[in-house]
Amino acid sequence: MPQKVGILVVGNEILDGIILESNSRWLTNRLKPLGFQFWERMIVRDDVEEIAKAIKRMVEDNCKLIITSGGLGPTHDDMTLKGIAHAFNLRMGVNREALEIVTRQYKELHNRGIIENENVTEARMKMAILPVGSTPLDNRVGGAPGVHLHVNDVEIISLPGVPSELEWITDNQLIPLLNQYVDGIYYEEIMNLPLRDESSLAPLIDEVMKRVPDVWVKSMVKPYGEMGIRLWISTRGYDRDQVVNKVKNAVTILRELINSSLPNG
Repeated sequence: MPQKVGILVVGNEILDGIILESNSRWLTNRLKPLGFQFWERMIVRDDVEEIAKAIKRMVEDNCKLIITSGGLGPTHDDMTLKGIAHAFNLRMGVNREALEIVTRQYKELHNRGIIENENVTEARMKMAILPVGSTPLDNRVGGAPGVHLHVNDVEIISLPGVPSELEWITDNQLIPLLNQYVDGIYYEEIMNLPLRDESSLAPLIDEVMKRVPDVWVKSMVKPYGEMGIRLWISTRGYDRDQVVNKVKNAVTILRELINSSLPNG
């Protein structure tokens, strides 16, 4: 399993504050239960050199799985795949399978009355031009296929920036692809505590992790405006019942310690 995962978000509209970026958070929450460790996240402009530079940085940081979000569409500023090709000195070319996906999707969108015509225009053809050696990931929501590229022992996954498309491809194409890397079973539970002082929990968390080996407890103060502390209790293993029981046992012990040690517990 790749030990480090990087997420690269591409889009001027994000850096310019026009839209709020949420795809990376959704991806992290969706893929974290599979056991992937997210190491870094970067946001860059729609620029071939900047995209390539960010990809190279993640490779240098030993990220073996890099997921990009955005920049796969039909317009001139959709440059993610060109940036990836530039990073690895790859040629770009029309991918027949990707073209079939684009053609099918625009026909379907036309039949549903969403677009005026189904013609594969030059702009739409752009979404079928991939780095040579890539494999398209089907997209049943929009027009742009996702892209999977294996190069230099690194897996590069490129997803559209439209959340509904990114989520559909992740659930229906990416998760089955990544399952080959998943070793064992992951389970977590989340506790929300009406507390203010995160430091008061530290010795209790340490005690729980001593009593229940292999269980990880992570605390985080809720965002401003929300009172309380959120705890993630998780572990991995090969027997589902044992994995679930370990986490539930840790939760029980933690609640007992809180109730006996903290007046507000």
